[in-house]
Amino acid sequence: MAVLQDWLGDLSLARFRARHLGRVPMARPHGARDSVAACDWNVLDHLLAAAPEHLLLVARGRLLEQPAPRSLPELRELFARGVGIVLHEPERIRPEIAAVTAAFARDLPGEQRVIVFATAADTHGFGWHYDPEDVFIIQTAGDKTYYFRRNTIDPEPPRAAHYDFQTFRRETTPIMECRLLPGDWLYLPRGYWHVARAHSDSLSISIGVFPDPPTEAAQRFTLRMSG
Repeated sequence: MAVLQDWLGDLSLARFRARHLGRVPMARPHGARDSVAACDWNVLDHLLAAAPEHLLLVARGRLLEQPAPRSLPELRELFARGVGIVLHEPERIRPEIAAVTAAFARDLPGEQRVIVFATAADTHGFGWHYDPEDVFIIQTAGDKTYYFRRNTIDPEPPRAAHYDFQTFRRETTPIMECRLLPGDWLYLPRGYWHVARAHSDSLSISIGVFPDPPTEAAQRFTLRMSG
């Protein structure tokens, strides 16, 4: 199975590397439709029941300290209050996600950071931020608009334990946007500013690929924040 090449369609993997990887964002409607079932609401229900170790609650740019949901009904209760979740390392629990990420790695080798985002309608999770890795976002349920812009302040962020996202206020590059429906996917180069707003209860999976070997600081960062 060649996941990334399937997502790219008529665009070859070599051309994607030359034109986009590490340089320019790219989106493709319906390109990841065959990967949607790997992370649907039923899969998320099983993930929550497994009591994942690395699960964060987030609402409108703030991390929350409260008990994590252990089922989809409990998550729906949080959604009603505008609270979503960020779940790290889902591939360690669900074989469907592991299969997709393993196939993805064969097309684009490198250390991965895999994250599931579940976001309530008419809300956003994290505020404007950027990541030190290239990020591929697959929308699997609901719809969400991503806003993104080139980063001229910290264009090649190191794998540090902390970034000052308040510097976004000094950014002057044009803001772009892309609305994702189930089966759509979006690529953002490392360092690109981005924030997303869900229009309906939304579920997506992010596959990040780091360009360099991990550091101890980066491993700590992985547990605290995401793209």
